[in-house]
Amino acid sequence: MAGEVRAEGTGEVGSQISNPKLKSIQLVEAFVGPNAAYYGGQFERIVERGFAGIRLNGAAVLGGPLWAATRNLWMVFWFAAMGDLIGLILIARAFWTPSQEVAGTIGVGSIVFSLGLLFLTASRALTGFVANWAYLQSFTRWRTNRNLPTGTSRNAGLGGLGLVIAIYPLTVYRFSVPQVIEFIEKFPTTRFIKLKTAGAMDNFVDWMIIHLETFFDSITVGIRAVLNFLELLFVGTPWPVTFLLIMLLAWRMSGPRVSIFSGLALLYVGLFGFWEKAMSTFSLVGAAVCLCIVLGAPLGIWCAKNRRLYSILRPILDLMQTIPSFVYLIPAVAFFSIGKPPGILATIVFAMPPLIRLTALGIMQVPHAVREAAVAFGASPRQLLFKVEIPLAVPSIMTGINQSIMMSLSMVVVAALIGAGGLGYDVLFALQHVETGNGILAGLAIALLAMVLDRIVQGSQKGTQRV
Repeated sequence: MAGEVRAEGTGEVGSQISNPKLKSIQLVEAFVGPNAAYYGGQFERIVERGFAGIRLNGAAVLGGPLWAATRNLWMVFWFAAMGDLIGLILIARAFWTPSQEVAGTIGVGSIVFSLGLLFLTASRALTGFVANWAYLQSFTRWRTNRNLPTGTSRNAGLGGLGLVIAIYPLTVYRFSVPQVIEFIEKFPTTRFIKLKTAGAMDNFVDWMIIHLETFFDSITVGIRAVLNFLELLFVGTPWPVTFLLIMLLAWRMSGPRVSIFSGLALLYVGLFGFWEKAMSTFSLVGAAVCLCIVLGAPLGIWCAKNRRLYSILRPILDLMQTIPSFVYLIPAVAFFSIGKPPGILATIVFAMPPLIRLTALGIMQVPHAVREAAVAFGASPRQLLFKVEIPLAVPSIMTGINQSIMMSLSMVVVAALIGAGGLGYDVLFALQHVETGNGILAGLAIALLAMVLDRIVQGSQKGTQRV
């Protein structure tokens, strides 16, 4: 390539190179390694002419995914591998398709073989067409992050070859042969493993039920006490008083608009006969959220202070958030029978992980300079936590509480399956008896309660941020 090639400065970030030429051939050589002159010319052509300057890369056409792996272009690798697999599967299927000619026409097997060969050729050609452009994008990213791999990598090429050997034969065999070996089609296992494991778990649960009955009963008594207090507060209080207090709370926390919306939502709940069940739902959610805060907030603070503990709890929290909510009802019923307490416990397990995560995140994101300043002024660890870290982490903690409230309300219908009652029972009853109208009305009532709580909590969070 004649003359010096120019490009944008290494400090600029972007997926496209804005200047008409690269900065220097030395920069291209440092990134490309072998065949730097060829790729430098192709890069310059693409920069000057855009997509019109893209030319077919013969090495990419011949090497396909192996060329991409050697150059650490893994998106191109998977694209080329997918095209190869489809073409090879069609070619392989041609050998298992009847190829008899009927009335002088071409056999079906020949047509399938031709289509496979055509698809494989087109896929490799498309890979060669996008190769230089993709390599230019990788070069652009490397200029802003010099830690990215450069040149050709033998280890990456061997890794790509290993993937090809591991994926191609079995995939082509699976989708081309009419009768596949059972070992390939089905995972080799036996029912013995599942039955023995499930039996061991059942025995362990039975042992806990027998030997820890007092412990479970004490938990049930504590939860029932909290629930009875909240039901007395929400259900026992005359509805005009509850109506007025909720509107005043919304006004104080979030302003007149949220207060008016809360009043309209409560009016809907009352007019359609959901008032008592809505207040019962408030009690269930309130008890669950209170226990989530009591258990989750300190645990989140502990995780923020002890990174090793957080690394241990993180997969447990992932598991708690990804297990279907119905699964939580199984141990809840096993240990606590049916009713509202097991429903609340299942809700706690389902709704507590966001609060733990966001509390830990809020504490960990407190600026280090603020901590150093507090320590420099003589703050003890307790003062640092309660007067510096927690106040600065309040927005994140309030977001975690908000998420716990929303997830608790989403468990209302599920908890109704084990006798938790509330609005979830109306939805469940409508589902069982195919009463579409009643189910929609009850579902809207749950949605309105969720929106009221969300607006109130968000308003309190904004007020805290303003302060």
